[in-house]
Amino acid sequence: MVLPGEPFMFERYTEKARRTIFFGRYEASQFGSPYIESEHLLLGLLRENKALANTFLHSHGAVESIRKQVEAQAVIRHKVSTSVDLPLSNECKRILAYAAEEADKFSHKFIGTEHLFLGVLREQDSFAAKLLRERGIALEMAREQIGSNPTEQLGPTPKSPGLPSGYTSHKLLYNSAAETLILELSASSSFLLSTRLFTRFKEKEAYEQIGSPGEDLSYESPVTCESLPIVVFNSLKWGKTGGDWEGVYSFNLSTKELEVCVSPQKLRFSDAHGRLWIRELVSLSEDARTLYVNIGVEKIVSGGGAVHYYLAKVHFGDQQVSLLSRLLDIRF
Repeated sequence: MVLPGEPFMFERYTEKARRTIFFGRYEASQFGSPYIESEHLLLGLLRENKALANTFLHSHGAVESIRKQVEAQAVIRHKVSTSVDLPLSNECKRILAYAAEEADKFSHKFIGTEHLFLGVLREQDSFAAKLLRERGIALEMAREQIGSNPTEQLGPTPKSPGLPSGYTSHKLLYNSAAETLILELSASSSFLLSTRLFTRFKEKEAYEQIGSPGEDLSYESPVTCESLPIVVFNSLKWGKTGGDWEGVYSFNLSTKELEVCVSPQKLRFSDAHGRLWIRELVSLSEDARTLYVNIGVEKIVSGGGAVHYYLAKVHFGDQQVSLLSRLLDIRF
């Protein structure tokens, strides 16, 4: 399970929602706060999603007036270094829990900025909710407006044949052996869209999807090599509590054969450990026999488990993991 507890709680979040938390932490550090409070989260939210801010606040002046009220209310302290990983206040933790509930109510797999906005309003006694209510923003009104405009979140219709609406281009690769483009598309919002992979021969116009994954299965993080017509990619199965790593697949661009090349059941690591999962693919060797990955390893310690991320290599033959370097700056 990729999301067993708080260290992984943001795996379900969209990139915009994650950046909101990042900006909230930054705002808290600038005010010298020991915690990320609701008002810091709100400032981060308005900074990250200007479309949402315009929808409910209608003007830049209204956003600035919120900042001025936060500044007037704040206790003056020395700034905290942005390298300090400030924790969420209990109030903010409840906001995030409410955001997850709001996403579930809409049957949205991912948690976006719109859900965080509703979460703020649900924490009625928070300073952030008070600021929004003073500007005439009520929970039910906001929920109705967010729920009635999903098509605005789906993004533009793609120009290339074979590509679906609701996605944005996230990564483009080129395989020389097959003269084929490989395109990774990620959801442009938090609606029911998982990451998909598409291929197109360089002389053609239309793309073809790799495989037929279910709605809850993402194909992502593709890598390829120069000499063989192969693309290798990661897979993640989404549920209400987050994502389960499903394994690594190999797709032959010439024969269109799709097969599992690294599975959770067969992945091997010699050191004592708890859970083990591949977070993303980094590169593929030229002979397509060795995969370089960002891997999560749970080390068993007294009182529970501690998770560390590593750059590692995996040999396809025996699916043995070899750690190469600790990754200290992996967040969310």
